[in-house]
Amino acid sequence: MSVDYNAYQRGIVLSNDITFANRQPQLMTLPVSEARDITYSWIKINDVSQTNGNFIDPEYDYIAYTFYIRNEGSEIVDVVYSIKISEVQNHLDESIRVLVIEDGVETIFQKPDTADEFGNFPIYPSTLPETKYFLSDDIVTRKKITNFRPNQVRKYSVVVWLEGHDPDTTDAIIGGMAKLQMVFAIDDEVF
Repeated sequence: MSVDYNAYQRGIVLSNDITFANRQPQLMTLPVSEARDITYSWIKINDVSQTNGNFIDPEYDYIAYTFYIRNEGSEIVDVVYSIKISEVQNHLDESIRVLVIEDGVETIFQKPDTADEFGNFPIYPSTLPETKYFLSDDIVTRKKITNFRPNQVRKYSVVVWLEGHDPDTTDAIIGGMAKLQMVFAIDDEVF
């Protein structure tokens, strides 16, 4: 997670704790190696959101990080964030899910499913929450925070996992990797 140079110069900062004792323009998650597939219901959502910074699940492999963004500047600004896939191997991006929890509101993103040889799309168990599709092959999502006021704080948790119910989660992805970036920037566009 990072704040671009312009936003940082104008007072937009990140921290892995609510006190902002260690504010930074960039935060890094710990990577997960040799992850096995899991499913949404196995993720300890409450523990993730109550743990500042990296959350390490002793039972399952997934990336989970909770952080805060604050406007320490003197102006009301619109902030745009995007999550981008910057590197991928073995088509791992076709199996991952990205959960963004913004101030307690969950949204899950996935790459669009493709039909099988008979034209059928996968049917997922009812226990899986509804997802939104990635915006493109390398853009997971883009969202605007309007009227982000001085001293206002927002809390984010981001979780990434290999979805075991996805038909793209096969042995073909073994040895694969995906690298994602979440960048916050000030939206100076005037309409």
